[in-house]
Amino acid sequence: MIRRQTRQRSRYRVAVATIGVTLTAVACRPPKAPDAPVLTVRSGLVEELRPARSARYSAAVEPSRQVNLAFKSAGIVEHIYQVRGSDGRWRNVESGDIVTSGAELAHVRRVDYEQRVEQAHDQLRQSQAALAQSASIVQQAEQDHVRAVNLYQSASLTKPEYDQAVARYDGARAQVDAARAAVAGAENAISQASLALDDTVVRAPFGGLLAGRNIELGALVGNTTVGFVVVDIDVVKAIFAVPDTALAVVCMGQHLDVTLDALADPVPGVVTSIAAQADPRTHVFPVEVSVANPTHQVRPGMIGSVMLGPNTPIGSKLVVPLSAIVQVPNHAGTFGIFRLEGRGEKTFAVAQQVSVGQTFGNSIEVTSGVRAADRIVTLGGELVRDGQEVRVLP
Repeated sequence: MIRRQTRQRSRYRVAVATIGVTLTAVACRPPKAPDAPVLTVRSGLVEELRPARSARYSAAVEPSRQVNLAFKSAGIVEHIYQVRGSDGRWRNVESGDIVTSGAELAHVRRVDYEQRVEQAHDQLRQSQAALAQSASIVQQAEQDHVRAVNLYQSASLTKPEYDQAVARYDGARAQVDAARAAVAGAENAISQASLALDDTVVRAPFGGLLAGRNIELGALVGNTTVGFVVVDIDVVKAIFAVPDTALAVVCMGQHLDVTLDALADPVPGVVTSIAAQADPRTHVFPVEVSVANPTHQVRPGMIGSVMLGPNTPIGSKLVVPLSAIVQVPNHAGTFGIFRLEGRGEKTFAVAQQVSVGQTFGNSIEVTSGVRAADRIVTLGGELVRDGQEVRVLP
């Protein structure tokens, strides 16, 4: 009996010791890190592209000439150029209307400026009368001066009398000079007043299309207020930019077709300008293609493209969207993507280092690290960690 109780106590001690060791192990184990949240990403496939040796560049259409017409003389707008509308009634010119060279687009109230011109003419007449009077005075003073010189030389005139004659002559000449200066000032005032009067009118410097009207009848305008914008679209310019590697395939006088999204057929053009140096921010060279536009079917602001180089295939390339490429942390200049792997009913993002090549629009060539048709993260990869579970948008 005593021996049985002794064995039971031994088993109890072993059980307690075992439980103690187990609790100690659990207590000493570091807490389990919480699972990373399931992020939502968008997916795509690594595609095989067969680009042509020629390159397509985006182009924007601009007018050959554009001018902002401002008032030089301030005042109240009294007149705006009138055109006949589609309903047959006359109306103020609006954006989109055609204007002819020299057309009087608007003018401000001219009464005040006309009065200034008349006042300048009155001042001129007064100055001319004063000059005529001064001329007669100086003529008499000159005769007296000559007589005084002769009498003084013959000792028939005293020195004080001689000095008085000389002073009268000098004063008369000074008066004539002042009168002539007044006449010149009056003539200049007439010129200035006439110019200000002429500047009350805003005229079209060339025939073209009205691109904007910023004034209304009765509005008060300053001497720098832009009232109209006129553009010349008889010839338009398609502007695009190329890298230095493409300068060899473009030259002055080269004939290029401009494909516009708004027109069914390309329009022919000629290269009329190539920038002498690259833009310091984008490091590309702007190129200008002039397009004859007699029917005005091409309008400024249209978007299109220009093809440079022969249209011959150069082999297949693997490409992915630019948004799929991510920067590898702590490795400058190293890039990667996230491949999508299915494990049961879950999907995981697995990091894969890649090498990249040239770009094709919104896609970039991947020269190593992927295969065609690989399923990858195309949007949201910058927030994903290697091996993280993700939810893929359809």
